[in-house]
Amino acid sequence: MDYQNENQFHEEQYIKEKPKKSKFRRFLFWLVVIIVVGGSISALLFKTGFTFSQISIDNNGGGILPIQPIKEKDPDRANILLLGLRGEDDPHGGLLTDSLMLISLKKSAGQVALISIPRDLYAKMPVTGEWQKINYAYALGEEKKWGGGGIAYSKVIVSEVSGLYIDYAVSINHNAFKEVVDAIGGIDIYLDKPFVENKQFTNEIILDLPAGKNHLDGTTALFFARSRYTTSDFDRMRRQQQVLLAAKDKILSLGFLANPVKVFNLLSILGKNVRTDMGAGDIQSMISLASRVDSGNIIKKVFDTTPEGLLYSNHAENGAYILSPVGGNYDKMREACRNIFN
Repeated sequence: MDYQNENQFHEEQYIKEKPKKSKFRRFLFWLVVIIVVGGSISALLFKTGFTFSQISIDNNGGGILPIQPIKEKDPDRANILLLGLRGEDDPHGGLLTDSLMLISLKKSAGQVALISIPRDLYAKMPVTGEWQKINYAYALGEEKKWGGGGIAYSKVIVSEVSGLYIDYAVSINHNAFKEVVDAIGGIDIYLDKPFVENKQFTNEIILDLPAGKNHLDGTTALFFARSRYTTSDFDRMRRQQQVLLAAKDKILSLGFLANPVKVFNLLSILGKNVRTDMGAGDIQSMISLASRVDSGNIIKKVFDTTPEGLLYSNHAENGAYILSPVGGNYDKMREACRNIFN
């Protein structure tokens, strides 16, 4: 074979082999992509399932109470009770729910209402019949049935006060709150006037926030939501609503939900510090509903001692400060909750 023919022969071989090599490389590339992506999805699905096994509880508190013994369910509303507590490891009332907030969704209208109930409201505890501040219900329930009784008792007592069927409840401790806010990159809140808290947390932090936009990390957001010494417990509830809405906007943003690493980290946090009687499907449905809600149109209600707040300051027999409902019963509070969207 002469030189020219030999070159021609190699060129023909190259032309024949090139498509094969190119196809093979493409095959390898997509195989690697499928393995990596598939592995990530599998890991995320496994993590999701594991997390729900950690946070989920029996939705009737392990059989100590009927699931919903008081009120009839409204098919057009979903009511979720959000309970904030210091945490079971805190010796200073760690299982007292210092935050009780109802998130009520009207499905047909795509509306949401946030209803805050003060921790000092005096109420008759489930099962025992003793009168205590409403924030004691969670601790009492956990004493009766650890790992589920707190949510069960809290649902019953808040249902009695609000007149609403409580579909689900979620308890979240301080550690979870801080870590979730940090995991989503902090939150932005807007203040009409400067806010200062220089009395309550002097050994840890002094809050000094200017008017306008403030970007808060987890620690600062927690202190902002807990602060009450320079204002009041009622103002604290309003700040808690503000923080919740800011976190909702951040979590439901496309950039966060599309990032598997951030979702994975958030699931780890939830698994350690959150308890709920919601299932995975229930949470997905609630997220879908919440994502269609305009935060600017959310209805906010705080029961307080103003004329519209339907409560007044009082003292228990032992001298403890409590809040009592106007009229001596919960009728007006129930009416306000029932007609919140009217």
